[in-house]
Amino acid sequence: MNLDSANYQVEDGEGLRRVMHVQVPAAAMQQEFLARLGAIRRRTRIRGFRPGKAPIKLIRQRYGQDVWNEMTREVIERSFREGAQDRQLRVVGGGEVKTSKAREGSDLEYEATFDVFPDIEFSGLDELAYEQPEVEIGERDVDRTIERLRRRDAHWEDVERPAREGDRMVANIRVSRRRETLPAGDIREAPLMLGETRLMPQLVERLVGLSASRKKKFRLKLPPDYPDEALRGKRVLYEVEVVSVSEPSLPDLDEEFIRKLGVESGSIDDLRSNVRLTLERELASVCEDHKRQSLFDQLLSANPGPTPKSLVDQDVEQARAAMRPPPPPPDPDAEEEAAEPAELPEETPEMRAAAEQRVRLQLLISELAAREEIAPEEQKLREQLQGLASGAPDPEAALAELAGNRELVGNLRARLREEQVLEWLYENADVKTLPMAFDEFMEPMPPVLSGGA
Repeated sequence: MNLDSANYQVEDGEGLRRVMHVQVPAAAMQQEFLARLGAIRRRTRIRGFRPGKAPIKLIRQRYGQDVWNEMTREVIERSFREGAQDRQLRVVGGGEVKTSKAREGSDLEYEATFDVFPDIEFSGLDELAYEQPEVEIGERDVDRTIERLRRRDAHWEDVERPAREGDRMVANIRVSRRRETLPAGDIREAPLMLGETRLMPQLVERLVGLSASRKKKFRLKLPPDYPDEALRGKRVLYEVEVVSVSEPSLPDLDEEFIRKLGVESGSIDDLRSNVRLTLERELASVCEDHKRQSLFDQLLSANPGPTPKSLVDQDVEQARAAMRPPPPPPDPDAEEEAAEPAELPEETPEMRAAAEQRVRLQLLISELAAREEIAPEEQKLREQLQGLASGAPDPEAALAELAGNRELVGNLRARLREEQVLEWLYENADVKTLPMAFDEFMEPMPPVLSGGA
């Protein structure tokens, strides 16, 4: 069908929303309709008539409405696609179509409401900076991790006595200056391992000796290297309410306990080796997340802009679905019936703001990948598919099935593209190393408790 005679008008809506009004002349519709009826007539056998010679009126009576409805759907899809291409619109999804009832002998008129992808002009790419943590794992970190493994298996018992080093204190803490709460200065039920976590020494001195249900106010001077320059060396007010104090009964670090941790030999040296390998893997993962967070945050802050509402709506719905409470376990004594799925949580402004950030980031990644001609390597994609198929009874058959899963392959491609864009940002950033202690990097503590150390 020739749509050269179709008429298109596009109106701008809110943000990236567009409305396209389309009119396809009746003559074009009628010509296509009769051509389709003729094609049906030529291949249809009807009793009483030679093949292909049934009256067109009879063909119209039997098949006309179905043919017209199918043709209308196809014309709408094709005209919308051609109209968007003609106006150079990058359409998000298929849009929402409202059509007047199309009748034979009249123009087909409809309007399509849809979002378009934003035009992105990058800024700030030459100002990227990254402080790369330089972290070494020392023997003290291994010792501390083993001690935490013991504490994890310890029996904790609440005590009424005053707290001392080695105890676990749970406390509500508010830190303020001139009656204004400091950033991250309102902490509810903070678990504090006295003598182990990186608390300011002067803070530990004030906490030791407090017992459950005690409240205490005191002022401390923040250290001269506190992260917030405006607060360095300033006196701030701490208001502490102790919820509980408990002491541990630690298991012995013997062969039985070491084997319980998965070290078959029961050797302390083998345990230390395993712990170090685990810490190295965790450190590599956290370093990668740190780099991702830092560079993508800079990309977002330097390139704000609109996001397609339809994509944000979709992201919000996925987030709400992920937050749906799991169904309760079946009651063996109850009659079997389909359990009602739990209601989705209500959308919040914070949820939508987070979705807008996620969508915007993906748009920036896609645009930057296209600009810099960054494409996932097929070999890496195949290696990932092989890894997924390796555990199947027939890896080759599983690989072929996975390779044919368009959604899975698309997700893997997107993930690889994101990783390559991250590396591009890293290579183009001003990278400086920042020496940090292992605990300081892996388990950051609010500066109001650690002093920023």
